[in-house]
Amino acid sequence: MTDAWFSPDIPRWLAFLSLLALLEPLANQGRYRSAVMAVWIAAISVAGGLVAAAAVALIVHQPLYVVRNLTLLGLVFGVAFGGSLPSLRRAYREAELRKTIAADL
Repeated sequence: MTDAWFSPDIPRWLAFLSLLALLEPLANQGRYRSAVMAVWIAAISVAGGLVAAAAVALIVHQPLYVVRNLTLLGLVFGVAFGGSLPSLRRAYREAELRKTIAADL
């Protein structure tokens, strides 16, 4: 068996990535579209990378806590950020429509 990739307390710190969801109110205001969308897509990519890393960890016989934490973090971030991407896009479209209507008045 190889050495573990990380200690059991590291995933607790990775969970702080969920604070990226605090950027969603910016979408409702229509601000920083490219930056927020880039962060959202990057979070989805990181989630995919975590699931892929979990598969590799399973193949190379990492401890169960490594595989389990990588899988859970990847799935939770993937579902959360991937599931909210359509509503984020819709919020930016609605904000742009509001700006257009306000400019027409």
